[in-house]
Amino acid sequence: MPEKNDIPIGTRTLILSKLYYGILSKNLENLDTERYFAILYYIQNNNGECCQQNICNSLYIDKTAMVKILDTLAKDGFIERHTNPKDRRQHFISLSKKGEKQTKEISKSFAAIDAQLFSNISEKDKLNFNLTLAKLISNLKEIPKNNLFFNYKKSK
Repeated sequence: MPEKNDIPIGTRTLILSKLYYGILSKNLENLDTERYFAILYYIQNNNGECCQQNICNSLYIDKTAMVKILDTLAKDGFIERHTNPKDRRQHFISLSKKGEKQTKEISKSFAAIDAQLFSNISEKDKLNFNLTLAKLISNLKEIPKNNLFFNYKKSK
């Protein structure tokens, strides 16, 4: 199927995201967690200094949805919450042993998909793509908008 350049960039990135997370979901279907891969990955890469608000801001997830997600991850034994001794309203989020084990598999899958995704793309083009993507995100942050956050609703 030939690529159509008349599709808006937002639609193209949505297609990329759907394809990427479809592959990721298939690769990780043997894990105990059926979703929240990006959240667990984020916690892994920010372990010890990760709080709920950081996750919300970085991954654009609604605060109310994040509470439910973290409740689920805690109930299922993937994360632990620790009260910040300097601010009792804030909780640090860390991976449990179970979460660490699962997230190692998640990290491997992200790396494998990324390697395949960029397999026929030069390092220079990969770097330019990532720099351009960062600039696009920065530009969009400057445009007035309604606050839309990714809402992780469980599918039936």
